[in-house]
Amino acid sequence: MSPAPKKKDPSITFLNKFGYNVIRLPRTGIEPLHVIGRAGPVMQLLGPISAIWTSENPEPRPGPPDPTVAVNGERTGGLDLSFGLSILSSTLQTFGITAPSLDAAFKNAHSVQFTYSNVTSTSVSPFAAGNYLSRGRLQTDNAVMSSYLGSDKAKTYLILDVLKSDSITVTATDSNGTEVGIDLPHIEGIADAKIGVKPSNSSNSTITFTGPVAVTFGFAVMEIAWQGNKWVVTSAPPSGALSFGAGFGADTEEEEQPNPTVFDTGDFDCRLDLKVPD
Repeated sequence: MSPAPKKKDPSITFLNKFGYNVIRLPRTGIEPLHVIGRAGPVMQLLGPISAIWTSENPEPRPGPPDPTVAVNGERTGGLDLSFGLSILSSTLQTFGITAPSLDAAFKNAHSVQFTYSNVTSTSVSPFAAGNYLSRGRLQTDNAVMSSYLGSDKAKTYLILDVLKSDSITVTATDSNGTEVGIDLPHIEGIADAKIGVKPSNSSNSTITFTGPVAVTFGFAVMEIAWQGNKWVVTSAPPSGALSFGAGFGADTEEEEQPNPTVFDTGDFDCRLDLKVPD
């Protein structure tokens, strides 16, 4: 008997259908042209590529935030309460609130769902990133980066696009998926002028938090590798395996393997994953 296929975790895959990966604990400071490294099962944000790359071409600037209608209002699947509250606590801290324990406010809940509003996309085009990478010098002696470049199992990814939101809505449900009330006085006790707290229905089962800054909760990447004296670029389809967040990564799904086509472009090899639609 064949083993049952592993069920995908909705908390790390709900953005995949839109072409994005999930940041498990949304926060600020994750931007286009930042590098993510994967060593074994763990994904880690390493920093901006400009810290290890000096190019003759200017570093491309991301475009202005662009409203993203398709993702706006998208609700996650039901998340385990403890994990969901860690996401909420992390988001509130990003908004400038050091939240005490939220357990009392969600004492009747078994799980929570999140919905992001006011969603925008900030991106750098692949061509612009390719031009930047095509001429320059890599600091191969960087102690952190060399550990990724020197391992066949390690991978690095360049962020091209990030999703941001300054408004997150939380819906509480019981073990049967029925919405249950959130104890609003406990929530209001942690709020101040920095954030807005608004119940979305009379039962208080859904509450919206709006903060002064937009947090990053999704991203799209391309895989990059240093071969010889040039970068090789490969598409990286969105996957739960690319989801990352502090302390997470060991339980992700298997990453899809690209099937690249290589084009000789002189000093810069560009690999594109050509797929036939299902």
